[in-house]
Amino acid sequence: MDNLIPMGQTIAYLLEAFVLLYIAKLVYSKIFRKVDLKAELYVRNNYALAVAVSGYFFGICLALGGALVGPSQGWQADLIAIGLYGILAIVLMLIAGFLCEKILLPSFSNTKEIIEDQNLGTAFVEAGMHIANGLIVLAIVNGDYSGWLVGLQVFAMDVGFGFVALGPLVSGIAFWLLAQVVLIVAGRLYEMITPHSIHDELERDNAAVGLAFAGLLVGMGNIISIAVAGDYSGWQVGLQVFAMKVGFGFVALYGIHKLTDVILAPGISLGREQVKQQPNVGAGLIEAIGYLGGSTLIVWIF
Repeated sequence: MDNLIPMGQTIAYLLEAFVLLYIAKLVYSKIFRKVDLKAELYVRNNYALAVAVSGYFFGICLALGGALVGPSQGWQADLIAIGLYGILAIVLMLIAGFLCEKILLPSFSNTKEIIEDQNLGTAFVEAGMHIANGLIVLAIVNGDYSGWLVGLQVFAMDVGFGFVALGPLVSGIAFWLLAQVVLIVAGRLYEMITPHSIHDELERDNAAVGLAFAGLLVGMGNIISIAVAGDYSGWQVGLQVFAMKVGFGFVALYGIHKLTDVILAPGISLGREQVKQQPNVGAGLIEAIGYLGGSTLIVWIF
């Protein structure tokens, strides 16, 4: 009997998580993309949309992990916390998608590229942005942000068993916004260190370049997750730690960019392979794995 109670609570948490994913699906199809997912995925066989949607859902699942892990505050309080964090995660993913389209890739419409042209390269970039944000939100929710905005404790409701504090989320969102700036800057710097135009290659449906760029975004999201994770005692300390770790991340990922060519593709330029007349998707995947693997090692070291 003692084991049945935790199992029942786990089932309740999972059911709520799937309800949130269903809400995320409705928001994506009715507000963000305004598209019939069923027709696009299973009638038109739109692989690009499948990649973009998968990244979106995976990012939300990562973000939900912040509410699911850690000590329980009681199953009722946990259900409210999961619901609040889930809705927040959906909103943040939509904002990230908007930033990806309007600022990170401003030269064309992501919606047109993914829905009409079934552009896998653009879909990879959008999926990478969502996964990076899932990692960042996961790290923020896992940290203790109560000291960042002293006295700003907003209580959602009193249902007889306690209050749900939203104050830490306010400061967490502020650092999430800083993280978006870092991701956009990382994208701009990546464009500068590559010998080709990311936008031009994506516009010609270059999946190899999109895959490599997505790997860079997820790798940077990994690094940023270190910068926003942990317990903070104030804005000054938090910002100093954030700036220091993000600066280290930029240097580290540039080093990874160079070392991936030397170690995983000696004598070969992965960048040139990605922009050949027939782009080498394998070269894009290897570069992406370099960013993912290198950033993961950095996370474990920290």
